[in-house]
Amino acid sequence: MSGNQASAGELLHLVRSGRATTRGALQEVTGLSRATVGQRLDRLFRAGWLREGAAGPVNSRLGGRPSIHLEFDDGHAVVLAADLDTHRARVAVLTLSGEVLAERTGPLTVEEGPEAVLPRLAVWFGELLKEADRRADRVCGMGLAVPGPVDSATGRVIQPPIMPGWDGYDIRGRLARAAAEHAGTAPDVPVLVDNDANLMAYGEQRAAHPDCHAFALVKVSTGIGAGVVVAGSIYRGIDGGAGDIGHIRVPEGADALCRCGSY
Repeated sequence: MSGNQASAGELLHLVRSGRATTRGALQEVTGLSRATVGQRLDRLFRAGWLREGAAGPVNSRLGGRPSIHLEFDDGHAVVLAADLDTHRARVAVLTLSGEVLAERTGPLTVEEGPEAVLPRLAVWFGELLKEADRRADRVCGMGLAVPGPVDSATGRVIQPPIMPGWDGYDIRGRLARAAAEHAGTAPDVPVLVDNDANLMAYGEQRAAHPDCHAFALVKVSTGIGAGVVVAGSIYRGIDGGAGDIGHIRVPEGADALCRCGSY
């Protein structure tokens, strides 16, 4: 990251990660001029992503003005998240730092299909926004974890064995429309859809094990799946099902019929 290549978003990431929290540090890390750093920070200030914090110590022996620390402002926007299992769902309103402002867990059967499930999630989102005392126009994104393999480019589920009616469905578009109708969010709010084990692994690695280069998390529920994070990125495999565990034949119960029709 050097010269004019560093965008305002990259400056935001540097501040949020703690790598550079003053204007001078941002200049040093990125190689940008003082004027360019100032212009890009002004955009972030106006958008509400950054704020100025306390002044730091004066490092120069010649004195001078103290450096003003820059802080990530997680209060100007919120995100909506839902974890969809086979017979229940957990939904929440969170700050940009991951603090849960309001949450709910309730019965919801994935086999009912997306046309029944997604509007219900949107209704819960609206109720939780009121509970958290947050306006719908403050929602900057939504995330949905599903119990099946997902094409990360499109957000569509790929031949999920326990999600009848969801294969290839436009989850992102339908959830955005449902949330606009039932929760009052903007219709173009970005929606992320991914496999539940992948998201669990990614969140756990970033929050609790940031120095771990290769991380795996196993989820045991109706099915067994795993999320794998390598060098900070989710390892997906060719079809998005890298961590899915399929049928395992065991000596006892070998005649048990799976819901997918196989023994």
